[in-house]
Amino acid sequence: MAEKDSAAPKRKRPLGLKARSAKKANTQVSEQGAQQVNDFDDENTATVMLRGEDANEIDELEGIFDSALEALSEDQDEKAITLLRGTIHESDRLLRLSDTENTQLEPRFYFIYGSALYGLAELSPEIDDKDMYLELAQHRLEQARETMGEEPFAWRVYLGLAKVHMEIAAEADSGNSACTGAQQALEYLNQTISALKKAQIGETLNSEILAAIDLVLSLADSQRLPDSAAAKLVGWGESNARLLVETTDDAKYLLARALWLRASALIDDSDEISDKKEFSRLLTEATGLLGKTESCDGLLLLGEIEINLGNVQDDESDMENMYKQAVATFRRAQAKGEVPEQFIQFIDDFENE
Repeated sequence: MAEKDSAAPKRKRPLGLKARSAKKANTQVSEQGAQQVNDFDDENTATVMLRGEDANEIDELEGIFDSALEALSEDQDEKAITLLRGTIHESDRLLRLSDTENTQLEPRFYFIYGSALYGLAELSPEIDDKDMYLELAQHRLEQARETMGEEPFAWRVYLGLAKVHMEIAAEADSGNSACTGAQQALEYLNQTISALKKAQIGETLNSEILAAIDLVLSLADSQRLPDSAAAKLVGWGESNARLLVETTDDAKYLLARALWLRASALIDDSDEISDKKEFSRLLTEATGLLGKTESCDGLLLLGEIEINLGNVQDDESDMENMYKQAVATFRRAQAKGEVPEQFIQFIDDFENE
């Protein structure tokens, strides 16, 4: 039997809100005192919930930004883009007003402003100068960092800076710049974790760390970075996943994913494996981590690993058995969700030979 195609499906999703209309005709007041602005009548407007009567303009700006995040979580990208543009427009207005009145804006303002700039750079296909938006996002988030002290949201600022630097690394013109950006991102992620621990946010701590690991591994797997920069990210993801591997199946999946990426890095452009022993060791450890997985993503990764373990078997019978295991794993995945076309093709090729 010929070796099967082991090309990995990409799992990339951009990370990692509209200007408020103050027209009284479009405003309603709820029993809780929050205002709802109903102005999603065309592609340039959106409905957002404003804060209550005691809210200041930063609270209302945060309301617009939160609405963008909610839209993004619901896969309403067009609405999220509209709301992010609105956040930026309103931030510009507040910044001009602050300059005119010679007043100091709070760190939360710069965090919201920088986060909105980053979000728009990531989501909007119409942006011509993405680098400029990323540079502005970095500047505003740095302003938040410089003035935030021990604010409870400090970890969000560090995480925002990490995301910006990861994207800067992915957009870099040279390998050195990409490596520098990746290293800066990881330093900010370490600060994110330290700030999370200081904030004492309980169960949220591990979920946020796992989300950061997932973000890092997704970029490493996106083929947008040179190998050296991707290896830095994978190493960080692996070491942090190992710290949590006894606490949750999600950590086991992420650790297995990191090991798979390390093994993949041993395959050269000619599909030759530079160190078959290390390749097998990494994939065998990953298989052990995924042995009890029932998630579709976990099963897809396990099946892909089983294909690659089959590819390096010296004995044809062992190879056939690994391929047979991979088919069974993909069948289990099919019962839980969508399976990429290349894996369906693998099943067809194996079963019809």
